[in-house]
Amino acid sequence: MKLKLKRHTYTGRLIVFEGTDGAGKSTLIDKTVRYLHEATGWGKVLVVKQPTDLSRKTRLFQKMMYCRNHEEIDYRAVQLLTLSDRIQHQHEVIVPALKAGKTVICDRYIYTSVANMESRGYLKERWFYEAAKHILQPDLCILAYADPALAIARITARPEEARRHLDEALLRRVSEYFLRHAAGYRMCVVHTDRAPEEAFADVRERLDVLYRSGQAKHG
Repeated sequence: MKLKLKRHTYTGRLIVFEGTDGAGKSTLIDKTVRYLHEATGWGKVLVVKQPTDLSRKTRLFQKMMYCRNHEEIDYRAVQLLTLSDRIQHQHEVIVPALKAGKTVICDRYIYTSVANMESRGYLKERWFYEAAKHILQPDLCILAYADPALAIARITARPEEARRHLDEALLRRVSEYFLRHAAGYRMCVVHTDRAPEEAFADVRERLDVLYRSGQAKHG
């Protein structure tokens, strides 16, 4: 099934960064925030992360993250949890910010849920796609992409707590899913196997286009 999101008409802009762990999302987000503050005049920037702590701190989510026997988890239960979290977070935080004209930068989005769900074999969950229609379509989606071997190497270099949940086989499947569906989801693929400034140059180009279109629409 295909993911269909809801277009918004708010004055703010919704920018999403997707990718696996170790793909370089955080570095690109940091550079994006700095650029928006210093170079474009988009001074009102809100950075958020999904899923939020509302679902991340639940016993179910923690078990999913750290349990080695994935057969103990029905991933549909996790998706119910995180999808409701995303919808409430959108209602409570993202939409008010967009209405106020802010730029919202979201670290991970609904595409992570789809990639994880399909990579775990749940391919035809109609209820999920029906509920996801209430999720807003981003104005810009950046897919930070690193070869899975590089992403895994980055993760294993982190402190133990940050790498406890690493599942190399799943990361490879999710990475392949993202790359295969990037065009269909209108993602801008940014390869991060190079100097951070070089990778960010691709992001900056897309931001400049989005900013100019915003001036034309709202100026």
